[in-house]
Amino acid sequence: MTLALEVINSVADATIQERLFTFASHHAERFGYRFGDGAERDVRNTAGNAASAINERVNQENKPDKRELYVRQAEGAFEFLVERMIFEALTNKKIHPGQPGIIGEQTFERARALLCPCWPICTA
Repeated sequence: MTLALEVINSVADATIQERLFTFASHHAERFGYRFGDGAERDVRNTAGNAASAINERVNQENKPDKRELYVRQAEGAFEFLVERMIFEALTNKKIHPGQPGIIGEQTFERARALLCPCWPICTA
């Protein structure tokens, strides 16, 4: 789903959230992983917050043509987040080993902490 084909003045946060979450999920699958329940919730919530931040910035700037650029920036950040979560799952001895191929929720906070203050994942 590309939002840039037509400049749309308004795109629901939920639409962007689903795009970012799906992107993150597919990126994890490329490495043979999927999110566990807790990690899925964390990534989905983060995608929702990022979607809100993107729409807020577009509205503040009054530049709906920049929405796709910001969404693609967010996809790059989610790509890094997922890769860092996988790295943490594989290397961090403090994280309880879970099922193979499952990214657990313990990886999320550590990966996010390393990523912040990267916008739009880290908005607070």
